[in-house]
Amino acid sequence: MNEFSMLDKLRLNTSPIRIGDQTLELLTVENIDPFLMDLEEKGEETLASFPYWVKIWEAAIVLASYLAEQHLDADKSVIELGAGMGVVGFFLAAWGHPVTLTDYDDDALALLKKNAAANHLDSVAVKKLDWNHFETPGQFDIVCGAELVYRQADITPAMDAVRKCIKPGGTVYLAHDIRRISMIEFLAEAGRHFDLAHTGKSIDMGGGKKQVVIHTMTPKP
Repeated sequence: MNEFSMLDKLRLNTSPIRIGDQTLELLTVENIDPFLMDLEEKGEETLASFPYWVKIWEAAIVLASYLAEQHLDADKSVIELGAGMGVVGFFLAAWGHPVTLTDYDDDALALLKKNAAANHLDSVAVKKLDWNHFETPGQFDIVCGAELVYRQADITPAMDAVRKCIKPGGTVYLAHDIRRISMIEFLAEAGRHFDLAHTGKSIDMGGGKKQVVIHTMTPKP
């Protein structure tokens, strides 16, 4: 009997997304309402199994837009942790960066590969990364992530992943919904190892205005 992944069972649409001077055509899940309703109804108990890759998160759009304004040197290497749909990493690749997109979920990885191929982003590598059994794919000039930490259990492994992946002198860019309580403890831990700066942005993707916070983190000497 053949077993199908969740991705095989979902209908995908092509969604044009423009950020800065680039437009990408990303395959996205046509109807994510059942997933969001389940998350709203069950709350914390479903976080561990929620397929984060089905949604383009507001924080990802905000972070990609913010990085477009930074005019980063294109030769800087990038890793996106917990990439999900990979919006941030894909746009950095479109702007010329060598990018490694990582996630733990096999469906997320499969969709990342489809979208990299569909947009002819040859500088993108897609790798499976388990924070709890971490084998570093290397060190990078830029580490980025949108909505990286949802659960308290992820705080320590996420911090370890960030610290192991960033080059000395590199920069970490993280973004999240201002209501993400789990980030408070993460940032308290980050302050021990990084110098932090914070920027607030607002975005409305049709569901009302959301407040997103961007954190720029540089390793302490």
